[in-house]
Amino acid sequence: MHMVIAARSLAFGGALALLSACSSTNSGADLASNAPPPASVAAAQGTEARFCPNVSLREGTAILTRKVGDEVDYVASVTDTTRDCRIVDGKLRMKIGIAGRVMPGSAATNRTVSLPIRIAILSGEDVIYSRLGQTSVPVTRNAGAQTFVYVDEAIAIDPASARGVVIYAGYDEGPAG
Repeated sequence: MHMVIAARSLAFGGALALLSACSSTNSGADLASNAPPPASVAAAQGTEARFCPNVSLREGTAILTRKVGDEVDYVASVTDTTRDCRIVDGKLRMKIGIAGRVMPGSAATNRTVSLPIRIAILSGEDVIYSRLGQTSVPVTRNAGAQTFVYVDEAIAIDPASARGVVIYAGYDEGPAG
């Protein structure tokens, strides 16, 4: 029983130490760093959008497997997606990010591979944005997975249509169009 109480006391004490480490006193010297950006910078960054559509992975586009004969060269997988939406000059400007990793296989050779990544935005059946980009990732034989991040910052759509769009992201080996 005493061991349980002692363990709880240690845990509580550790939590208090963490909380006290998070607090700080401010002498006023660094308040300028917390000041809002100048109006010109704030205008360029825009304002946070009230609605930001989710990013989805289309069936079959989250994993890209390359083989040499029957042996796996590498496997690339999308591990996460994210987005940031801002209203700039009356348009909804989006940054769509994809994180992933490339795992070398038994047939891997030391080199850099180029991964084809498409961001597409559909409004109903209509494609209102589609861009095929590339990201380069090193592959090293007998090494662990390499991570990558790809960001498309070129998206600008009408904010009124944002609630009716679907954003897809993933690997695409098709034509650039």
